[in-house]
Amino acid sequence: MDLEQDLIYIQKHIPITAHLGVKILSFDGQQVIISAPLASNKNLHGTAFGGSQAAIGILTGWALIFLKLKQLGINNDLVIQKSSYDFTKPVTSDFTATCQLPSIAEFDLFLKTLKEKSKARLTLTAEIETEEGLCGVHEGLYVVFLKS
Repeated sequence: MDLEQDLIYIQKHIPITAHLGVKILSFDGQQVIISAPLASNKNLHGTAFGGSQAAIGILTGWALIFLKLKQLGINNDLVIQKSSYDFTKPVTSDFTATCQLPSIAEFDLFLKTLKEKSKARLTLTAEIETEEGLCGVHEGLYVVFLKS
C-alpha cells in the first residue's frame, strides 16, 4: 500500500484532514497510527483543541476500515454513525492516534454481515497519545455499505 497516496485521497475527499496536518505513520493490516502536529490543532490555551482531537479520533477509525477494506479489495462507502470522546488529560505536544481492529472473530463476523446484507457496523476505539502518555480515547460506530 502507498500510504502517501492514501492520505492524498483522504485529504481530497475529507478536506478538514489537510488542515489538521495529519499523516498516516503506519498501517500493518491490523492497526493504523496517525500523527498530528500540535501547531495545527492548538487552542487558546496552547493545548490541542478538543474538536481536533475528536476529529482525528474519528479519522483514525475511519482510516483503519478504509485501508483494511481497500487491502481486501472490497469496494464500499464508509461513514461514522456514532462518536464519543473521553478527554483524559491535555495534549501539550505533537500527538498520535492509534486504532486497531477488533478480534479476528469479531472482524470476520463484520465481513460476513457485510457480504450477506451489503451493510455492516463496526465499533472501534482510537487512543490519542503524546510522549507523556494517554490523553484521550475516541469510540466510534462506523457503517460500511457495499458498492456495486
